[in-house]
Amino acid sequence: MTAPFDLITQRWIPVVRLGGGEDEVGLAELFAEAHKIRRIAGETPPMTAALYRLVLAFLHRAYGPEYDADWGDLWKAESFDADAVGRYVNTSGASFDLFDAERPFLQCPELPEAKRSTVAKLIPDRAVGNNVTLFDHTVAGDRVELAPSTAARWLVTAHAYDPGGMKTPATKVKSSKRAPCNGFAVVLVEGRTLKETLLLNASLHDPEDPGDRAAWERPVPGAEPDKRRSGGWTDVLTWPSRRVRLFPTVRAGKTVVAEAVLSPGTELVGELPGLEKMAAYRTPLTPAGRPKPGAPMLPVRLRPVRGAWRHSVELLLVDPWNEERTRQRPVALKELATHTDRGRIPDETVYTLRMFGQQLDKNASVVEAYFEEAVPAPVALIRAQNDTDDENPVAKLVGCAIELADEAGAALRTMQREYHKEFHAMPGESIDLPYWPVLPRPFGRFLRDLNAARAAGRSERRVMDEWQRTVGSTARRVADDWAAAVAVSGRSLSALGKHQAALHKRLRSFSARFEGQIVKYLTKDDAE
Repeated sequence: MTAPFDLITQRWIPVVRLGGGEDEVGLAELFAEAHKIRRIAGETPPMTAALYRLVLAFLHRAYGPEYDADWGDLWKAESFDADAVGRYVNTSGASFDLFDAERPFLQCPELPEAKRSTVAKLIPDRAVGNNVTLFDHTVAGDRVELAPSTAARWLVTAHAYDPGGMKTPATKVKSSKRAPCNGFAVVLVEGRTLKETLLLNASLHDPEDPGDRAAWERPVPGAEPDKRRSGGWTDVLTWPSRRVRLFPTVRAGKTVVAEAVLSPGTELVGELPGLEKMAAYRTPLTPAGRPKPGAPMLPVRLRPVRGAWRHSVELLLVDPWNEERTRQRPVALKELATHTDRGRIPDETVYTLRMFGQQLDKNASVVEAYFEEAVPAPVALIRAQNDTDDENPVAKLVGCAIELADEAGAALRTMQREYHKEFHAMPGESIDLPYWPVLPRPFGRFLRDLNAARAAGRSERRVMDEWQRTVGSTARRVADDWAAAVAVSGRSLSALGKHQAALHKRLRSFSARFEGQIVKYLTKDDAE
């Protein structure tokens, strides 16, 4: 007989304390100690994102906040009311026991025991069946045993991030679509403590809304997959995209999970921009750089090499009301601006925007990469907008800065392509690969300095000039390093000089256009 594993009291959520120490906590301790915890930190970025989403759903069900004043009271309090967790658990009718016989947490007890196989199927970086991985050296015959705490984490992660493809059928249906969070970068506003982080990402929520319930409050799902619309935000946060059943056993006196069933679950019906609050969206652009007419907004996703900072306009800045809506930032950013307007958060505050993502292969069935990136989130920029409802000048300045970096990267690729074309050769590794990783840190400094200038009512000219110099010097340095590595002969040396001169000419042209673009968006002060 296996012992129960109560997710309220047992330690299973990995966290980093304010002092830097790592720990695991249950849900009760997490909320009681949230003001003393720095952040949640899972084994992988998708796990971290999935755990944050589950904890946010629990916060909404236990704490609300139903009204703006309720949010303000929670923000002012030193800590969460620890007793609220117990009150919620006692009245919710939910089971938080991972191994409950009738209502195991986020599982489907109807899945047939005969279909069970290795629990490694819950872990994307384990080599199981057709899931070939690069750095994992397990094979299908290896026995994988997970502690209950680890199994709970991978269970939560599977509902949010499990790849699509063939699963174990309850009866006949094998095919499953990718779990919802694979389709976008999960965006989290990160404060100084976990308490701040949770509240900064908590929208207003009515716990008495009968339609919006977390997955653990809903009836236990049947074994067969289905599809439906969401009942609300906590429903989306805990979406049951898979049917899972864990099979605990006892080894050497300890409960472990070695077997499980992972089957297709519930498909989410609806348009993502109207459902998902922890994502940013934008309308695709035409080749001319204008929003594509009639095209739906698509979620921002993280990609290799080029950083999340290049999406700062969509992530941080408000879309002017008088324009056709072409972008939508995460809801937490809009509400952060409101809290600042009401005097709860100082204008000079700079939070962190942390983004999590997972890249699948072309068949959406194998995990190729995990991503976790951070961008400064300066409050003065987040709430900046033009009182006349004209173009948002901050959005334009940040957009010009990103465009300059993109143009310089394109110019580097053009130089490389034209040089090799002259010798009828194929380019090797793209020249801009060492260019992009250099820019996130100076771009973060650019955003902080821009925030300080806006908050003080100063011209942003110095900040924009510094970014222009950074982009230009970085591009020239990358070009010089590339040229030094090219095999040099008399003819190739002449060609290198010609194409580097063309690069420098393009960079000067981009800088001149940049200076002309930003003039009308700069704050006017005595220096302007």
